[in-house]
Amino acid sequence: MLKILLTLLTSVTVVLDNGQKYDGDLLVGADGIWSKVREKLFGASEATYSGYTCYTGIADFVPPDIESVGYRVFLGHKQYFVSSDVGAGKMQWYAFHQEPAGGVDTPNGKKERLLKIFEGWCDNVIDLIVATEEEAILRRDIYDRTPTLTWGKGCVTLLGDSVHAMQPNMGQGGCMAIEDGYQLAWELDSAWQQSAKSGSTIDIDSSLKSYERERRLRVAIIHGMARMAAFMASTYRPYLGVGLGPLEFLTKFRIPHPGIAGGRFFIQKLTPLMLNWVLGGNSSKLEGRSICCRLSDKASEQLHTWFEDDDALERTINGEWNLLPFADETRLLRPISLSQDETNPCIIGSMQQREDYPGNLITVPLPQVSQFHAQINYKDDAFFLTDLCSQHGTWITNNEGRRYKVPPNYPSRVRPSDVIEFGSDKASYRVKVTRSAPLVSQKEATQILQKV
Repeated sequence: MLKILLTLLTSVTVVLDNGQKYDGDLLVGADGIWSKVREKLFGASEATYSGYTCYTGIADFVPPDIESVGYRVFLGHKQYFVSSDVGAGKMQWYAFHQEPAGGVDTPNGKKERLLKIFEGWCDNVIDLIVATEEEAILRRDIYDRTPTLTWGKGCVTLLGDSVHAMQPNMGQGGCMAIEDGYQLAWELDSAWQQSAKSGSTIDIDSSLKSYERERRLRVAIIHGMARMAAFMASTYRPYLGVGLGPLEFLTKFRIPHPGIAGGRFFIQKLTPLMLNWVLGGNSSKLEGRSICCRLSDKASEQLHTWFEDDDALERTINGEWNLLPFADETRLLRPISLSQDETNPCIIGSMQQREDYPGNLITVPLPQVSQFHAQINYKDDAFFLTDLCSQHGTWITNNEGRRYKVPPNYPSRVRPSDVIEFGSDKASYRVKVTRSAPLVSQKEATQILQKV
């Protein structure tokens, strides 16, 4: 058992489990959220469970829009997903799900459970989970500790998670520990410089108290922001009616939730200012340290354009566009690769390829598909679908679940994750953009894992 002995508040002795003793002028407890130094100083106390368990993994995967987007946050109700480009063709991700602490997965069951939890989410999420090896997925419950006003006693103090463990939603746990270490070193160096000038003993106790004063407020604010971020991320409601009990039928009308407008304003106007303060540190109080790591240092000049224009962001995608079979009966359907050659449109129909028709004709041998049913062409960095006056029509279901009929002879924009039906749901395809070869569809991935 760790034992700490203070002698006149000017020295400290640490006794380890094996009986070894160490004497010193200062002890810094940087031993994490379950800190033994903290327990010896202030007694045992329980950490606070956030209400979320977190799955995390790293995958060999390169999204098609990696040049423009390196960090993503996907919001859902009582769950959210974060992914980040870590270089070398790898993506790291975190999947948060609200549930009681202490849950345990079945052997080799993490991946399968994640696909069930995030079923119906966009390709950015599903593809990452599918691309991650089961052994590379870890799970842990998320805890934090509310910062205290007193960080130490005498010549013993705490640093980092041992005194202010925080939720990972803002990625600031390790950053705050680094700032703690910098501030502590600066205070001790100042005390040493003062003692060298005056010829007196270094006043460690005053240095530690000054260290606490400088760090308490900033740490408490960021700790609170990390908690608030989890609440905001997991209470996302895209449409009015979600979570309203008997009024939930309102979701059928697809009325945007008013909170979305407020969220967009916060992200566009307030988030950059907030992150400048969070990432910049308290440099104004640390001599010789310039404000650095601002959001604007790395953000593309197109950031605000992408916030306001989904088309502009979509144009940054650098990948192969494919149509993957989406219907239950897919044995007659094959993946279709879309060409970005504006002079070579893709014709979908039941007609077999003929010598007198040298174009890119894709045969879908189903009775509901007309001989020349629809055309997909590339123009102005986008794909457009045109119904060629087919007998049974062409339909698109977009990301929001809205299904609409494509007007004859009028081009309609095609977007990633759209589901296209040629005459019938038995001839339906899902638009998929990949960096290289097409991946399996979301439905196929779930079916494969359920058979494991």
